[in-house]
Amino acid sequence: MIISGARWTALGLLCAGVATFWQAQALPRWGFDGPGTGIFPQVLSVMAIALSALVLLLERRKPEPVETDGGEAVARYDLAEPAQRRVFHFYLLALVLLVAGTWWLGFIVTVTAVIITIMRFGEGVGWRPTLITAASVVAVGQFGFGWLLQVSLPAGPLDRALLGLMRTAGML
Repeated sequence: MIISGARWTALGLLCAGVATFWQAQALPRWGFDGPGTGIFPQVLSVMAIALSALVLLLERRKPEPVETDGGEAVARYDLAEPAQRRVFHFYLLALVLLVAGTWWLGFIVTVTAVIITIMRFGEGVGWRPTLITAASVVAVGQFGFGWLLQVSLPAGPLDRALLGLMRTAGML
């Protein structure tokens, strides 16, 4: 049996929804002052489970031809050219890097890796503009959000070294 791309996507969403619902059960749905921290992930995961089950049940085997507007957009993955599929695969890789990198590598390395993956390898932009963009996003993220707004960003080895330098310089 061959599973279509829509069913693979729905199956992945179903697994993510079930895992999210399972983990969100440990959070309180309601507190003394209103909705608790668990209400949002529980409602969202139920919606994801319902929508993915709907796609799994109702998706047709033979998709109807889809008309496009003649632009660069591709309505279906199986109609995409190899170059467009390659770009899509690099975006998927960037999402994996974003999730895994945030956990293990911290903000600076993760943002730099994701921007390089998308811009340089996915979109084919040159190294210089890619690195300038990565440095700009890291600077705005670290100084704008991490330092000025005091947002708790994921800390990796490079993030901790930068924080140590800022403390040594008397900026913190």
